[in-house]
Amino acid sequence: MTHDQSPRLHGYGVRWDTEARCYRVRNECTGAWLCKPNGERSGFSSFTEAFSAWRLFEVHKRPGEQ
Repeated sequence: MTHDQSPRLHGYGVRWDTEARCYRVRNECTGAWLCKPNGERSGFSSFTEAFSAWRLFEVHKRPGEQ
């Protein structure tokens, strides 16, 4: 199992990282993680912040969107 498929991260797009105790954002279309300019994965303390970042990071039409 690769690191990207690690069972410690749960969710789609916005994932809870149990070890770091923060939300991580992943583009599920490309498999890329949202990272800081220094290359470290971005972490969010609130789901709302992470969800907003994910919607900008993974841009595509979702079911029900026009």
